[in-house]
Amino acid sequence: MRALITETNPEYREELKNILAEQGFSNDFGESFEMASKLADCEEYDIICVNHELHDGLAEQLVAYCNDHERHKNTPILLLTNNSQLSIKDLPVRVDEVIHRLSREQVGHQIEHFVDLHLDPVFVEGRILFVEDDDAIANVILEILQKTGYRVSHFRSAEEACKEYDNVTIYGSHNDAYDLAITALGLQGDMKGEDLIKSIRSYEDGRGFIPIIAITSDHDDQLRISLYHQGVNDCLTKPILHEELMVRIGNLITNKRLLDKVHDIRRELLALATTDKLTGCHNRHSMMEFSGKFISQARRHKYSISMMVIDLDHFKLVNDTHGHAAGDVVLQLIGALLNHSFREGDLVTRYGGEEFVVLLSYCDEANAMKKAEQVRTSIEDLRPHDLKITASIGVSTIEPGMSVEFEAMFQAGDAAVYQAKDSGRNRVVSKPVE
Repeated sequence: MRALITETNPEYREELKNILAEQGFSNDFGESFEMASKLADCEEYDIICVNHELHDGLAEQLVAYCNDHERHKNTPILLLTNNSQLSIKDLPVRVDEVIHRLSREQVGHQIEHFVDLHLDPVFVEGRILFVEDDDAIANVILEILQKTGYRVSHFRSAEEACKEYDNVTIYGSHNDAYDLAITALGLQGDMKGEDLIKSIRSYEDGRGFIPIIAITSDHDDQLRISLYHQGVNDCLTKPILHEELMVRIGNLITNKRLLDKVHDIRRELLALATTDKLTGCHNRHSMMEFSGKFISQARRHKYSISMMVIDLDHFKLVNDTHGHAAGDVVLQLIGALLNHSFREGDLVTRYGGEEFVVLLSYCDEANAMKKAEQVRTSIEDLRPHDLKITASIGVSTIEPGMSVEFEAMFQAGDAAVYQAKDSGRNRVVSKPVE
């Protein structure tokens, strides 16, 4: 991204340069109207920063020049000022943000916030589900939305929109997820706008939480209150003011995308806290955190669960003979193998050192033994660094009706591992949970 900075004060100029560089901008500098206008004639800019107190007194003229310029008529313009009372409404020209120079930190925060909301693709783009069967209204709104850069899927019936929404199973910050639904209420067909709203809110995953705008020709206050109770975020009455529609759409999508970012960060932090960095498996803390829920769900819904305790044979010799770097490669490859060998609902954990523990849902003893033998063979066939690596595997199972906890299950699996090792290693043994 590229910025034009029009600033005569060297200290302010350096400050702006550093702030914008932190946001990923390369910068050009114009110290006067003449210099800045020539740069604007020659270059493409993603943002233009103008000091309201330019020495030649032509700040507003420069802004007007950019507003009328074919290349920059839509380029965001920031006006920086020492006048804490100045606002956009006081200016005779189009300015996107007035930045008050209260302190360097506050200037940085204001610019960072503006860039995030207006230049980050996460916020300036969005996908909209639009339902309207009045072609005249739909065509006007579609033209406005598409000019703004939104991706719009338009449907004339709630049934079609509902089918489409059900097929798009992604949600959140994914680029192809829907960020907003706009629906008219008085639709033709058996399914009305209110039914579509109810359908969207019925999803238990992230699809059920996207913002919704309802469009109605009814001015009844009670209807609006009822719609808010049904989960609508905003309600517009026909005839629609287009500027108002765009502002409301922008606000709702921005808030949704901000929440998506927060959820992404939370997921990343959770992954860091629960994942073993070397192998990519869950870590021991994660196993202890989730095993209780894993077992209680099986008990409540009356299905079998099994555990594999997997211990690599003679692993100390690998570290002693080939070095810890080779040992780490072995663990990485074993971790990758295990992560790809089990179902999404199973819990694969590096429990410590060369020991792995796997909890398998909906899995009785016979199936667990069969799966464990497949894993044992896969480990033996892996031969990382052309080393022969084998594993002893202990299996334990909790059947419906048994009221035992993780500790008892693990003790049984661990005892089975010791029995496998005592019997010659590279084998699978099962022991009952007591």
